Amino acid sequence: MTDGKYWQDVEKKNLDQEELKNEFVDGELQFEVGNASKSRRDFLKLMGFSFSAVSMSSCIKIPVKKAIPYLTKNETTVPGVAKWYATALDPRLGEALVVKTREGRPIKIEGNELSSCTKGGTSVYSQASILSLYDSSRFKEPQIEGKNSSWQEIDRALEGALSEAEQSGKEIHFYTAPVSSPSLLAIIEKLKKKYSKFEHIVFDMSGLSSLLKANQEVYGCNFLPSYSLENADLVLSFGADFLGTWLAPVQFTKEYSVRKDLAVSNSIIRHIQIEEKLSLTGSNADMRFTRSLNEQNALLLGVLSGLQRKLQKQLLPIGQRLPEFDVALADKLVNELINFQGRSLVLCGHSNPNGQIIVMAINEILGNYGKTVINYENDFYAGAIDAKVVDSIKAMDKGLVAAVFFNDVNPQHFYPDQKYFASSLAKVPLRVAYSTFPDETTVLCNYVMPTNYYLETWGDFYCAKGELQFVQPVIQPLFSTRMLGESLLKLLGETNYPEFQKKYLGDNFFERQSRFISRNDFWNQGLHDGVIAVTPRLKKNASFSTAAVSLAFGKIVKDSLTDSSLSMVIYQKVTIRTGELVNNPWLQETPDPITKATWDNYILINPTFGRELGLRSGSFIKVSFGENHLELPVILQPGMEKKTIAVAMGYGRTVSGKVGKSIGANIASFITFKDGVFNLMSEGIKISKLDKYKEMALTQTHHSMEGRDIVRESTLKEFIKNPKAGSKASVKLISMWGGHDKSGEQWAMVIDLNKCTGCSGCIVSCNAENNVPVVGREEVLLRREMHWIRIDRYYKGDEDNPEVVHQPMMCQHCDNAPCETVCPVMATVQSSDGLNQQVYNRCVGTRYCANNCPYKVRRFNWFDYPHDDKYENMVLNPDVTVRSRGVMEKCSMCIQRIQEAKLDAKKKGEVAKDGDIKLACQQSCPADAIVFGNLNDPESKLVKLLTQPRNYRVLEEINVLPRVSYLTKIRNKD
Repeated sequence: MTDGKYWQDVEKKNLDQEELKNEFVDGELQFEVGNASKSRRDFLKLMGFSFSAVSMSSCIKIPVKKAIPYLTKNETTVPGVAKWYATALDPRLGEALVVKTREGRPIKIEGNELSSCTKGGTSVYSQASILSLYDSSRFKEPQIEGKNSSWQEIDRALEGALSEAEQSGKEIHFYTAPVSSPSLLAIIEKLKKKYSKFEHIVFDMSGLSSLLKANQEVYGCNFLPSYSLENADLVLSFGADFLGTWLAPVQFTKEYSVRKDLAVSNSIIRHIQIEEKLSLTGSNADMRFTRSLNEQNALLLGVLSGLQRKLQKQLLPIGQRLPEFDVALADKLVNELINFQGRSLVLCGHSNPNGQIIVMAINEILGNYGKTVINYENDFYAGAIDAKVVDSIKAMDKGLVAAVFFNDVNPQHFYPDQKYFASSLAKVPLRVAYSTFPDETTVLCNYVMPTNYYLETWGDFYCAKGELQFVQPVIQPLFSTRMLGESLLKLLGETNYPEFQKKYLGDNFFERQSRFISRNDFWNQGLHDGVIAVTPRLKKNASFSTAAVSLAFGKIVKDSLTDSSLSMVIYQKVTIRTGELVNNPWLQETPDPITKATWDNYILINPTFGRELGLRSGSFIKVSFGENHLELPVILQPGMEKKTIAVAMGYGRTVSGKVGKSIGANIASFITFKDGVFNLMSEGIKISKLDKYKEMALTQTHHSMEGRDIVRESTLKEFIKNPKAGSKASVKLISMWGGHDKSGEQWAMVIDLNKCTGCSGCIVSCNAENNVPVVGREEVLLRREMHWIRIDRYYKGDEDNPEVVHQPMMCQHCDNAPCETVCPVMATVQSSDGLNQQVYNRCVGTRYCANNCPYKVRRFNWFDYPHDDKYENMVLNPDVTVRSRGVMEKCSMCIQRIQEAKLDAKKKGEVAKDGDIKLACQQSCPADAIVFGNLNDPESKLVKLLTQPRNYRVLEEINVLPRVSYLTKIRNKD
């Protein structure tokens, strides 16, 4: 087969060198058998098997696996051994990360345990962000007027256009999201000096602008305060979803879970939530009250007035009439807060600054500043000033702007008056988009300069608490993209962004630490660790303005007189947030922690009010607000205020990838501009029922435990009296099983329900680690979702103000496993270390095991889900097989991680110690609610939790003896 005729054939095919190289696989020449490409070895195998096999194979295309060897092998790279790199995601999300790479491919995100802020925690958002690196819809090269170009050409064209813009004497506007990168802010300052009318416009629709505006009014400067839940014994939140989407949820969840840990202390934090819609944070509250936004503002005035009266401190005007509020509730809150002066924390998530100012006054009068609320000096943060956005668009409309730049912001989608924005932008001659993904704004720009994804770039972030976070590339850019910092330096005549960053950080932060004696060590160790602690600086001479409190008081009183029969609030979903990663299928298929809906945008409405209108979940309604209209299905959601409906932002995209496009509706036109900020509430809306219905893709359709003790709970008062409170005595069990040999390592898991918040980060982490497929909306409707772990959410009590519990549920790895007894082919068996294993090669898909599983945690692979995207396939974990159709799969307790830790220990001549093995769900949990370990290690954290009086097993009465157990949930109610 290596004679001259073959080479003649090759020449006829006109194969280039790369194609010729691919003709060889594992050192063997490829040739054709029928329509299937075969190697000589495969051909002989088939011939040895049978002639019929050859004839069958001639009809089936057998793909060639192409092995490409290292031409020059890196000495530190060992095939099959992972490398880890530290990086960070924007501290608005509060996450320092480490990234696992295999043979140069990032495949898994984990938290950086060296971070003093997030302490190893991650969110559902950062866990899923690894998949967006491989998004095929990313910009792949620069564009001029919609046509592909080169970097040299676009740099030359932009240089000339920008020179003309400067000579015109008109303004140049640079739009970004909130910036907390010291080096990026330094470049922006240099651009301001070079271009006489350069304006930095921060665009942010998350609602945090109201907090910045409030601090501007009260303290005279625009900044974000830092909050410490660790120092609080009482947290009172007015609509702030601090465990879900508000400010820094990972950091807050870490601190919150520490204060909920009964294994450490009985003195746990008390959490009271007052909100208009049921949020993730509200579902975790010890006490929760449903109130409209106007009622919350009036209640805030009542609480401040009561504190002022009882503590003899004056911040509110005397003699003015307060709006109507719940006096009984206000008195209870006042008494609670007085009992916890200096140890309480009051938060506000309103997108209107007036409520924020009153909350600041409450914290001031309680003496919480400097203890649970700390005002740090931070010159390295640029937050949104919404009034500047409005003024910028007006200037564009008047023809006063010669050039506008956008960096990964999408005002065309989010600005309330989209037609006005588009027409104003069209009047700007030079429109440049620095963007990673196509969106509604980039299509309006004449220059598109694609930026690297955050895993492909250099950068830095600064947290005001005193932590400098380093961002470094963990992979070479997949496409012809460029770092934002490098593109901006090009405008200044410079090019080397990493060197600029290294010098700037050394000049501004090296002196604020004492750990390193040289700047090189400071830089190198910073990249290695991902974080460096620096000395924070407190704000000085920041006096509290009582005049701002009086002004906010007057505005709230005026708003309370407004007759608004129905209002709509716009919120962020825990999974989708503001929609930057709306094209991420992992996020779309992750159930919302509250509604358990996937793949859909919908309107939340009070169940009683909805039934009065003849609605059910899936019914469509039309929402009208002036000339604006919105049509979406509804979900009857317990915990909704009766005169309030809610809808999530981030949907309704017209320019996106195949996943995110055309899902739901855009709600930007319902955003109002009030009191100098974008207000995420529309008052005085009207709704009408439509004759349309759409079944919602829910992963949970029954929401009550029906009196069963699936989740056991009690109050702190009862727990102190009796540590077994809420957990009744175990039933007497009789077994027909002989039992297993439990010598050696025996694995088990404990989940603390007092710490689990239901954030769902573990679901996406499991997807990434174990190659769990995305099935799509239609399959979820058929109850065929494939998640190996789910978070069950149950309601109890009043439908308008329910108590909520979250319970992670995965394969329970039963000692007396009911799945094993019914499997006809022994595809599910007990391992020697106590795990219930699934042998895919044996499974024939009878699904008897799923029918016999009392926990309903087994997943059947109905289809060979597509893996035809060559970029998305790069995220697959090579340590875990990709399952084919027709087999059952379920949680494996990350057996690959167990084996890896055991092998690493064996190389060292040791055994794996407690804590060496962390499962994917455990590693990603920001609440540290999941503990995995060895039953036969008496010093392990697992064994100590197993001996807690709160420990119990779900459905223990059926005697399947699960290896997963739970700790009773205790509420600090009294």
